[in-house]
Amino acid sequence: MIWHPDTLFLSPGRLAWTAAKSLAFAAFALVFSHSGWGEDPPDRYGDIPSDSIAVFSIDMKAMRESKEGELIPWEIANVACKEQLGFPLDQVDSVDVTVGMPSPMPEFGLSIRFNEDMDIADLADSMATPVQVSPKDESLRFRVLNEFPDMRVMQKEDRRVLVGTEGTLRRMMSQRIQTGGPTVQLVQGSEAPIRMALNFAKIRDVANAAYEQAAPTIPESIQDDIADMISLIENVLVEVRPMSAEALNVSVGASSGPNADSLMDSMNHLRSEGVRMMREGIETEVNRDASMSDAMREAIASYSERMQGVIESEELWTVEDDRIHLKVANSMMSNYGTIGVMTGLLLPAVQAAREAARRMSSSNNLKQIALGLLNYESAYRRLPARIEKSADGKPLLSWRVKILPYLEEQALYNEFHLDEPWDSEHNIKLLERMPAVYANPRVVTLPGHTAYLLPHGEDTGWPEDVLRMRAITDGTSNTIAVVEAGGEVAVPWTKPEDLDIDAYPDGSWMPPGAGANVVMFDGSVRFLAALIDPETLRALFTKDGGESVMLP
Repeated sequence: MIWHPDTLFLSPGRLAWTAAKSLAFAAFALVFSHSGWGEDPPDRYGDIPSDSIAVFSIDMKAMRESKEGELIPWEIANVACKEQLGFPLDQVDSVDVTVGMPSPMPEFGLSIRFNEDMDIADLADSMATPVQVSPKDESLRFRVLNEFPDMRVMQKEDRRVLVGTEGTLRRMMSQRIQTGGPTVQLVQGSEAPIRMALNFAKIRDVANAAYEQAAPTIPESIQDDIADMISLIENVLVEVRPMSAEALNVSVGASSGPNADSLMDSMNHLRSEGVRMMREGIETEVNRDASMSDAMREAIASYSERMQGVIESEELWTVEDDRIHLKVANSMMSNYGTIGVMTGLLLPAVQAAREAARRMSSSNNLKQIALGLLNYESAYRRLPARIEKSADGKPLLSWRVKILPYLEEQALYNEFHLDEPWDSEHNIKLLERMPAVYANPRVVTLPGHTAYLLPHGEDTGWPEDVLRMRAITDGTSNTIAVVEAGGEVAVPWTKPEDLDIDAYPDGSWMPPGAGANVVMFDGSVRFLAALIDPETLRALFTKDGGESVMLP
């Protein structure tokens, strides 16, 4: 059996939507500013657990009363909030968010304080179920969010409402929890209208595990810097004042002054390497454009060199005691200096985001291919032969051609001469018309080639002849059916050729990067890490080996 750990967690898309839905109470505040207000109420953070991984705060009252807030369309925001949520925005004084360690699901909660009595019964019926009363405490009332039954809206006080996951809300309502803590102290000590503190020490082990998995895809020149940063960072505070002299202040805390100096050295080196990679990326793109004039190439090179000097300025970051401060003035937010700095700093993240998008696109391709295979099996009670052969046993066409009708490509399928080989005078002309579903955005291949292959070899799920589902005794969810391979392994999509795993026992067939998407015989798509143990990988390929393995 194979245990899939992702069954214990919300999917990234579901989690993102859940958080977005919950934070709708505070969404209007993210573009506003503040220029002075009173102290927080004594119990402002009385329901935020001291072991919070992150705390995020928005001061709505101060934003409404600030000079800059006069230009905000509060009237429109109030009506929109009233129509969508059931209360006007100007009733909200503050929103504080706590994020806890997943156990096993992501845990978070919002504490919303109002300036007049509020009743959760008045919330829009489209948002939540009718009000219920806790059987253990009649003063505690709650509603379950319609779209997310794991989340609650709770109320015990007239002017405070809690929203979040059930486990976190229980802790926030409990009188036994310890509140405050270093994360809350960072947020509480800030005078910015929007501030967030992250207790990095709490997630250091998670960050190390993520780094170890991603290390093969990270340039060696910055691996030590990232490892040092993970070991030295204790916390991070982000303060936003969009219309003030200092629009953004990011400060990173270390455990001591010497550690802060070491951390700054690593951050400076990482920044320099980021700039270098950015320049190399620009030069690569420029060299690809054959239509660009020499004068324009020289101009871009000159600008890149000048930008590097600005971005590498030692004035960007300063060290004060055990904290490193990055301050960006509002007037700089639109100039080339800040844009260059942020581009240099975010380049690795942008590259990672692009890779994630390509991986998701490839995953979607594999899901369509899996559906084509399963629909074929449903129609014929068997899977398509890996190699379609003539009556005298000569190879003709690939399985990729046979499932075309189940990929909404019936017209293309009808054009093939099914009794001729893939490279016959007629069929070879169809090579250039490869369906988009066979093109993997993660790899570069020759035109008409695909990197989506069936794994074959000793004891694997794919023989040359007929394969029926009942032959997969290891379980359809435990056996790999299709893989995405690297560009060097790609084959003409109509050719009856696939991946001989005996020639690549160590997983070297995978695309460059962290690993490869694969399809199981039940149609599910999984991601295999590049560092997967060869024996485990081999066990996942066999259809009747009887192994018991855990999917990484």
